[in-house]
Amino acid sequence: MRGRRCCAMRIINVDVALVPAEARRWPPIVCVVIDELRASSTITTLLDLGCTDTSLAASLREARRLGMERGSLLAGERDGRTPRGVDANNSPAELARAAVRGRSVVLRTTNGTVVISRLQRMTPLYVGCLLNARACAEQALREAVSLGSDVGIVCAGEHGRFALEDALTAGLLLERLLELAAAWRVPGRLSDSAEVAIRLRWTYPDLVAAFRASSTGRLLRDINAEEDLELCCRVDGSRTVPVVNVGSRLQVRRMAPLA
Repeated sequence: MRGRRCCAMRIINVDVALVPAEARRWPPIVCVVIDELRASSTITTLLDLGCTDTSLAASLREARRLGMERGSLLAGERDGRTPRGVDANNSPAELARAAVRGRSVVLRTTNGTVVISRLQRMTPLYVGCLLNARACAEQALREAVSLGSDVGIVCAGEHGRFALEDALTAGLLLERLLELAAAWRVPGRLSDSAEVAIRLRWTYPDLVAAFRASSTGRLLRDINAEEDLELCCRVDGSRTVPVVNVGSRLQVRRMAPLA
């Protein structure tokens, strides 16, 4: 990928890292990270619910420290299950019942927050999921055009390995991005892995069934979190686009709503 060049209506290259390691050699570009089940969906839901301050932690130790320092609600999971001393699971459905409006939340997950912490060189860095697919694609494309940048989508995967639900979500986000690029007459070029993601999406018209059949989906069913499966599959149900702020701690904030 070529990174950034200031040139009007240049071809925007779009790449997909089907596993996080594939993004290691990318230059700083407009980046979207996807952990569909469930970190990306949880982060988007928290901001939709009016959470005022969401911090991301790469480890439980860091999460507990941040939680104590800020008096925050501590949410997270280890391989899907709620660790000892954590207030709530990494569950959009559970957090929707936790009265998070106006509260500070610290989130730590097995894959999503860890991968986000390794992508801090990417600016801007957005969090994408089915819930905000169209809004996220629009924000990423606008920013790429504005900066003369390429776009990269990183699938968080499962312990560094391929995750079906992340690849399918990347494929749907690519569909949205290509629709917008055509409408705006912005030329785009897909990498081979981006082509794979979008064609994989076409082979799974029923996303709920695909997610249920995935290894993460089976885990969620095993821990009685099927409600999250249904919630995470609500395509374009949100206009919230979380953007990661890098500083003394990783925070996500909500981009101004798109017109």
